[in-house]
This record gives sequence, structure tokens and C-alpha cells, in this order.
Amino acid sequence: MTINIIVLFLILMVVPEVVGMLYTGFLPEERNGIAINWGAGFIILWGIFEIIVLPLIYLKKSLNLLCMVYGGIIVLCMIAGVVRSRERIIPMVKQSISSLRSKALIGWGNVLLILGQAYIYLRYMHIDDDDAFYVGAAATAVSTNTIFSIDPYTGMEFAKLPSRYVLSPFFSFIAFLSRISGVHPAVVTHLVLAGILIVLSYTVYALVGRKLFPDVSKLSEYFLFFVILIILFSGYTVYTQGMFTLVRIWQGKAVFCAVLVPMISYIMLHLASGRAFVADWCFLFLLMCACCLVSSMGIMLGAIMLGIFGILHVIRDRDFKKFFCTALCCLPNIVCAGLYLVMH
Repeated sequence: MTINIIVLFLILMVVPEVVGMLYTGFLPEERNGIAINWGAGFIILWGIFEIIVLPLIYLKKSLNLLCMVYGGIIVLCMIAGVVRSRERIIPMVKQSISSLRSKALIGWGNVLLILGQAYIYLRYMHIDDDDAFYVGAAATAVSTNTIFSIDPYTGMEFAKLPSRYVLSPFFSFIAFLSRISGVHPAVVTHLVLAGILIVLSYTVYALVGRKLFPDVSKLSEYFLFFVILIILFSGYTVYTQGMFTLVRIWQGKAVFCAVLVPMISYIMLHLASGRAFVADWCFLFLLMCACCLVSSMGIMLGAIMLGIFGILHVIRDRDFKKFFCTALCCLPNIVCAGLYLVMH
């Protein structure tokens, strides 16, 4: 089991990094980097998963089929990413090493604080009532070779798929990870994903800091430091974004708060201040698919955030082209919202 857990950790470190090159390979070299590759890789993986898993759920296909189809697509994306960015890999690694050598003391302090939080997730366990469904649904899928057709509470087949969960089956992604690695879904969530996602969350915040302070790297490190402090001291209620990040980041709604909301902010900042490429809009489309995957509230809030961005562009720049592209990127949210209303 220990070997399987280590392998799964390596998979979640390496695969998103390579898949992310498929996005950054279409961007200028100055927008490349290990951090953006890794963060974008998860968004691409989640976005593609949402597109694949929903039809398979409604067709009542097996988890094995999902693993074969989705796994094959991941391999193709990795190959395409390496081919597209093959000439940038070595310079990117050298640049990352150079950045580590020149990192200020505050930067290394941030690294220790982030790794400390990841260690707490690895060393201790928070028991959450919602896991009865989320982890239970993943464990049920693995044990029955289904995707989402059996009620984890009763073990009986759903007479009607629950609209609140079926459109946002993040637990099916957990089941996929469990099936390919041989690690139990409870261990995948509370140990592997928890440690990975806490680092991913702060990685995205670091990208936001770099975008806000592109010319002074030390200011971006201070930005990340204050974000860490805010999250560490947000335990005054169980409903804060920081509390979701600190105690149950493996749940889909927490992933939306901790990872996808700052990623939407990052891509909005970039599109507002720089030149937008076709790859950016494709990435944004998959980002909205990822919002739909993780939580039902992500279906609406992701589209609302993006809609506000599009309206601001029309007001500030009279840029109706970006507004149109933004509206197209909201199509996954609109489709899922329509399905939700139909199911009710």
C-alpha cells in the first residue's frame, strides 16, 4: 500500500505538469514555468473529466470503461504536451533552478509554512460528516465497478439520479484515482489529495501574486505570505474559504474555493492586462468545466465571476469580442444549470 501511495503522489506531481505544457506550449516563453504548467494541468484534467464522465454516468457505463477512456486521453495529452513544448523543457527547468537560488528569505518562509500545512494533512485526519457521501460514493464506485448509479447511503441503485450531485461528480475523479493506483478512496482523499491540493492552492495564489506584482518578485512573496496568514487565522467559523482549505480540501466545494476561484482570478487578471491567445480561451472553457465538476455552486459562481469580467471589459474597453468569447466559455455552466432545472 505504501508503494501505491508514493506512486499516486508521483502521478499527481508529474502528469499535470506534462499535461499543462499542452496549454503553455501555445503561449509566449515568458508565460511558461513549472508552477503554471502544474496548475493548468490539473484544470485541463478536471475539465476533460467533466466532459467525459457525464455522458458515461447517464449511459450507466462501468468505472473500468471510464478509466480506459479517460486514461487514454490523458496519455494523448501528455504526448502532445511534450511534443509541443519539447524545446522549452530544459530552459524552463534552468529558469526554475535559478529562481530557487535567488529566492528571498520570505519566499523560503512561505515554502515552510505551506509544507507545514501539507504535513498536518499527512500526519493527522479531520473527520467530516460530508465524507459519508463524498468518500462513500467513491468507495461504492470502486467496489461495484460503477460510476454513480448506487446510493452510498443504502447500497441500492438510484431510482432517480440526485440532481445536486450528478452534475458535479468530483467523487468519480477520486474513484478513478483509486482504481488506477489501488489505493482506497479514503486514503486517496484524506492523505494523497489533501497534501497535493493544499500545495496546488498556494501555487495558484503565487501565480496571482506574480501577476499583481510582475516587476518586484519580493512583493509577490509578501502577497503569498499574507494569504497564508489569512487562511491560517480563518478558523473563527466553519464557513470561511480558509477553513475549507485547512480541514477538508479534498471535497469538491473546497477545491472550488481553494483552487478554482483564485485560478479564475489569475486568468481574469491576465486577460484584462495582456494579449489573449486562443489557448487562453480554450483553457478558460476547461476551467469552467472544472468548476462544474467540483461543485454545484461552482456551476453558478464560476459563470457569475466570468460574466462580471466580461461586463467590465465592455464598460472599460468596449471590447465586445472578449465579451463574446467569455460568454462562449460559460456554455458548460449554462448547460449544467439547464440540466439541473430539467431534473427538478
